[in-house]
Amino acid sequence: MRAADIMTRTVITISPDHSVRHAARMMLDNHISGLPVCDDEGVLVGMLSEGDLLRRVELGSSALGKKDTSSSTQVAEAYIKGHGWRVGDVMTRGSLTVGTDTPVGQIAELMAKRAIKRVPVIRDGRIVGIVSRRDILELIAAAEPERSASGDEAIKSAVLARLASDLALDRNLIEVRVDRGVVSLCGTVESGVKRLAARVAAEAVDGVGCVRNELRVAHETASAPPKPTQ
Repeated sequence: MRAADIMTRTVITISPDHSVRHAARMMLDNHISGLPVCDDEGVLVGMLSEGDLLRRVELGSSALGKKDTSSSTQVAEAYIKGHGWRVGDVMTRGSLTVGTDTPVGQIAELMAKRAIKRVPVIRDGRIVGIVSRRDILELIAAAEPERSASGDEAIKSAVLARLASDLALDRNLIEVRVDRGVVSLCGTVESGVKRLAARVAAEAVDGVGCVRNELRVAHETASAPPKPTQ
């Protein structure tokens, strides 16, 4: 699945010469949280998001933030952001973009890494679409469960394969038992996070009814007091 498969093709853009007030009204009227900013030639020059408008003079002096620990350049930049009336003065320049063939997984990774909510899709220097977090959520919601296993033995093989491939868990340290679709995970893992991830991975296999997570965490096992002898 690539950007062209999930992107919104009707993109609402704004000019850098439009007013910030007009941009805010466009966001509200169209129920969007950001706008690509394009020049007269249709070339993307920046993005204007809700975050760019959080420190505005219209919101009062407290929204502008403190100045005492900032450099003179930072003070000047903050002043422009807070007082400038043109979109071009307030927008974020050098916006991240992707191509139509960019894999969706790569786009999601970029969004998470950069903490952004939308990515313009570019072809031949022009914006042809936009991928938002909502587009990715809709893809997840519509996804069909994997159809890779049926019967207890097949489920066991599928769970073991997933634990090895997705989590790099050592098969020699993990035992998987399946009884009429109920999966029991036994053995030892390195951390509580891996224990939880193993349960999530097992639950993702088609045909699994429920998962009994009996995995132990290595350091907890090592520190556990010995059982009293009879």
